Amino acid sequence: DINNVILNNALLVIEKNLEKFFVAKNKITKEEAENILNRINVYVDRNKALDGVQMVIEAISENMVIKQHLFSELDEICEKKIILASNTSSLSITKIAQKSINQDRIVGMHFFNPAPVMKLIELIRGQYTSDETMDISKKFSESLNKTVVSITDSPGFVSSRLIYVLCNEAINMQREGIASTKDIDSICKLAFNFPMGPLELSDLVGNDVYLNIGEYLTKEFGDKYKPSQLLKDMVSEESLGRKTKKGFYEY
Repeated sequence: DINNVILNNALLVIEKNLEKFFVAKNKITKEEAENILNRINVYVDRNKALDGVQMVIEAISENMVIKQHLFSELDEICEKKIILASNTSSLSITKIAQKSINQDRIVGMHFFNPAPVMKLIELIRGQYTSDETMDISKKFSESLNKTVVSITDSPGFVSSRLIYVLCNEAINMQREGIASTKDIDSICKLAFNFPMGPLELSDLVGNDVYLNIGEYLTKEFGDKYKPSQLLKDMVSEESLGRKTKKGFYEY
């Protein structure tokens, strides 16, 4: 990252996740958790961060221009054998790679929140992604004990197009006063066996992220993906969810 504060906070989040999802459930020991943390290094210096790596996984803002710029830079800095993956939840991999020369090594690798728990990775092949890049990325993903589903590059892929519609409709229902935030989430968890409700999920992912996804899908597919006015209002008020301590819930 470019910010040391964010990097240090990230380490704290990783430590809490290891405790909550693994140590507390007796999946690993405290010593194993400490060993995992000791293997993680954080840098603001990009050259140091990239030294000796075999793969780079980008997870910056859902903004096409920013992602294109970063991948173009990474393409210049990194050796050609290094795979460049994007964790984008909605943006076209082909378009992300447009400003880069070695587009064959650029791939989409979409993890799901919360990443330590969710088993799925959507693996997205861009127009110029090579078979070798896909094969290596799949093997790496499987080494993380994830189930890999390879899909064609399309805005929103499969998961985001589906879950965005659910979240956006849940936000509309909350705005219309049909049910409370908590009740909407409870209904989804109990009726569909979801691990968390759509409004909880929006807070976790970031309400600004969902707004960006909605605006992008609307641009690509039309008004059926138009973001709820409540979502727009919340983002303008900086009620982004967990990262600002306030969204559909307070934290």
